[in-house]
Amino acid sequence: MNATRREDTGITARPPRVLLRGSGDPGPAVVVYRLESGPHRQTGVVVEVSIDDYRGGRIRRHEATQPARVRELEEQAEATGVERMPVMLVHRGHLPIADLTAETPTARMHDGGATHTVWIRRDEAGARALCDEIGRIGNLYIADGHHRMLAADRYAARRGLGSGHPSAFTLAALFPSDEMRILGYHRCFALAPGSTARDVLDRLAEHPLTERIEESPAADTEPGVVAIGVGDRWYRLRLRASGVLDAFAIEQELLPKLHDLTAAEADAAPGRQHAVETCWCDGRNAFRLIPHPPTIDQVLTTSDEGRPMPPKSTWFDPKPTAQLFRRPLI
Repeated sequence: MNATRREDTGITARPPRVLLRGSGDPGPAVVVYRLESGPHRQTGVVVEVSIDDYRGGRIRRHEATQPARVRELEEQAEATGVERMPVMLVHRGHLPIADLTAETPTARMHDGGATHTVWIRRDEAGARALCDEIGRIGNLYIADGHHRMLAADRYAARRGLGSGHPSAFTLAALFPSDEMRILGYHRCFALAPGSTARDVLDRLAEHPLTERIEESPAADTEPGVVAIGVGDRWYRLRLRASGVLDAFAIEQELLPKLHDLTAAEADAAPGRQHAVETCWCDGRNAFRLIPHPPTIDQVLTTSDEGRPMPPKSTWFDPKPTAQLFRRPLI
């Protein structure tokens, strides 16, 4: 089926040429995808979106990418000729899919701490109508998959096989913005030889952006407050009001002042609400910074303004699985 764009500024989408795990190609179909983790639930649709919309800024990013990871994904696509994990995109508003979830699911599985449920309705007219609705959407926003989206762009550029070829599109799961959940990231840093936790705290306390640092019984955060973990002790760093998102403040202001106190080793891991899970820092001469996660509105605004956040600034949870779908690229 041909892709549909309702107007020049709308999104180009087409029904997915996707093979569901354990089943064959359903042909033109509406594919509804639900992710559940604990009490959280988000329901969207799986389609193919045009790489040209990414190039033209209609599919917008909010995070910078890491070149090594993009190259790794490019190599995987070249070696396998398939896509397995949809890019997770966010849109404002809702698409007319509620009635499909009353049907018996086509597939359900558990992966990555979430339940993944898929409904497939083999309905060419319905699939066309859904793509028409998506064509009315002005912009889509990348929630998870910045590296996969860029890798798909480069794969398409190398192939250069025309706007109708599978490589001119990428598999995407579209979810409404008001159903998304964002967690903060634990940013872990090894201390350089001779550096101490007190050196880090003193350096941060002297920074003009720091209002105060106080000891805390737990890794509590709130807007404008960064949790600092040193061994088994926690501190709260309150930032002075500056209009800058916490992720930018950490990456652009605080971390540069610590470069001589930290080693090359570092890691990032998602944090869940106020619970601190076992992470890379444990058992090391290291410290961690945990910013309060941005709101979905802040993420979308950042995307609209063309100001990508540093890599690993947001963790959308739950995420699509790589174990359920398979889309041929050739």
